[in-house]
Amino acid sequence: MLAKKLQLIDENSSPLFRIMSIYTANGAHRGFGNNVCAFHIGKGIILSVAHSLKTVESIPPVITEHYFQHELLAKVDAADRTLFEGIYANIAGMQRLSKPLNQPDAQVAIQKLNTAKVDRRYATLYAHNCCKPFLILSFRTDAFCGDAALNVHFAASDHFHEPGIKRFTFLLELEVIETFDSEDLAIYKLRNPHPDVLGKMPILPVDFKIYDTGSPNFYCLQAAPYDNLGRIVNEVSIDGLMDNFVREGNIIAPFILEGLRYLVKGYFRFGSSGAPYIVYDNELGQFRANAVQSQASHIQLSINNKREGNLQYVNGVAAPIALIQHRLEELLNEASGENA
Repeated sequence: MLAKKLQLIDENSSPLFRIMSIYTANGAHRGFGNNVCAFHIGKGIILSVAHSLKTVESIPPVITEHYFQHELLAKVDAADRTLFEGIYANIAGMQRLSKPLNQPDAQVAIQKLNTAKVDRRYATLYAHNCCKPFLILSFRTDAFCGDAALNVHFAASDHFHEPGIKRFTFLLELEVIETFDSEDLAIYKLRNPHPDVLGKMPILPVDFKIYDTGSPNFYCLQAAPYDNLGRIVNEVSIDGLMDNFVREGNIIAPFILEGLRYLVKGYFRFGSSGAPYIVYDNELGQFRANAVQSQASHIQLSINNKREGNLQYVNGVAAPIALIQHRLEELLNEASGENA
């Protein structure tokens, strides 16, 4: 099992990645945001959480003209339109680019957008083509998953060196296939990947069983404690099964997370939403994804009430993948037909 664990955390063979929302104008990337964990279950299908799509961007750095006219200007007070016409005065084709703002001016603009309930949730920004979701893969050497021959399949804007982190980064565009808000699960798919690139992508197959407390060989594959580049696979245990009901909110609209969940005990890190809980199948000799890290334990938060900088959280809430088994099996079967 040790060799399998080492494969899970090795950058060239790990199926754990990150999704970020990327704003692009004139062929250049102008902003990255909404960082969340995700993993590949095969056929280019990626699993993560749905709640990240409800995150509200403060001031989008790039917006389309349609969004500017029909979402932003249509909702802010008439007296504030001149302010936002100044912030988004830089017009590039059918896009508007935000100018740099100092902190006080940014806070004023954000407050006005919030008061007007201008919808800046990432799902809405995707729908308006203001930004797109991308899978982020970073390596120490300039070789996609250890194979430099695959680099030719990436445009210059999607393959670059980041000296500050000593990594070579590759971007793969995603599309949101379906979200399950109550279950807090989201299905993405790679958009038109080259077959050789798709064939090299590490895979974490799915186990659709529902496990009970005390089940052995249960682990979490997530971001390492101090950064988003490293990975850790750590033992966890299912402490309880629960019928979850949590009312969450943002400035646009509240939403409810409900349904079957595992209460999981064992280190997990803030920023690991979307990470897979995995079980080792002794018969098949492989790890399989069984659940997705969804929330921090609200019991723990009510006691400790400390999130920032806290690396010691021991209770998480995970959504079993079985909640969306039927839809996932449909998509995997469809993808198998496409690749036949």
